[in-house]
Amino acid sequence: MKVFNLANDVKIRYTVILLVGSFLFAVAMNMFITPGGLYVGGLTGLLQILLMLVYDFFEIELSLGILFFIFNAPILWLAWKSVGKRFAMLTIIAVVLQSVLLELVPAHQFSDDMMLNAIFGGVLIGIGGGMILKIGASSGGIDVVSQVMAYKFDGSVGKYSFVINIFVIFAAGYYQSWEVAMYTIMAIYITSVLVDHVHTIHKNLTLYIVTQKEAQITQAIWDQLYRGITVLEASGAYTKEKRSVLMLVLSSYELYETLEIIKAVDEAAFVNVVRSEAVVGNFVKKRLK
Repeated sequence: MKVFNLANDVKIRYTVILLVGSFLFAVAMNMFITPGGLYVGGLTGLLQILLMLVYDFFEIELSLGILFFIFNAPILWLAWKSVGKRFAMLTIIAVVLQSVLLELVPAHQFSDDMMLNAIFGGVLIGIGGGMILKIGASSGGIDVVSQVMAYKFDGSVGKYSFVINIFVIFAAGYYQSWEVAMYTIMAIYITSVLVDHVHTIHKNLTLYIVTQKEAQITQAIWDQLYRGITVLEASGAYTKEKRSVLMLVLSSYELYETLEIIKAVDEAAFVNVVRSEAVVGNFVKKRLK
């Protein structure tokens, strides 16, 4: 049984992060990507192509926000069943927020320059998507698939997304122009780089936790994350007081949640986070939850 529950202030923080990340996505789409005649990667890019084909053949204008929600529904159901309820629940909130904000944020074109639209659109989507991924959620669509692939097979979320986006790039070139395709590549690449910079699920981290509440923190982390911990005995250099140093290795996907667990149990705990270049031995890559 889990003994740790996220505090209300943490839930509020998660909601704010999801809202900001979704808002950045909507601004990027409605003010840079779509007005600039560009495309993005993943499910949104596929929906952009679908909207264009429906309009060209039937002269019917469909809503990107509504289609975004409809096409994400089966993916979210699969995420709930196979990935985990916490991950799926946060992703559902993100998808709903993005669908609504795509309808609410007004369309406005700041520049006719495709390069500027590609840069600013890619930056905003990358930052927003990275923020959402960092708290253990996803923007839905192809991101869910990329998240699972990155976690199971190593590598970065941005890299897997970029590979999957090849189809969108060729479709943009074939139906629009190869110039549009090249600027679309630029926007997608900028997005993937920033996603990896803000959120690096493929990297492992080592945490050193100095605390007087060894048993409580160990139990909370074990119950919530099922991670093994090594206990090191130590003492303060000046105070000579006995302390416990807890050492554990985890993926950066788990870092945000782990820090919240530690803070909830012991606000006075000192935590040092170190990048682990390599992990050899019995290190389990856990199922997302």
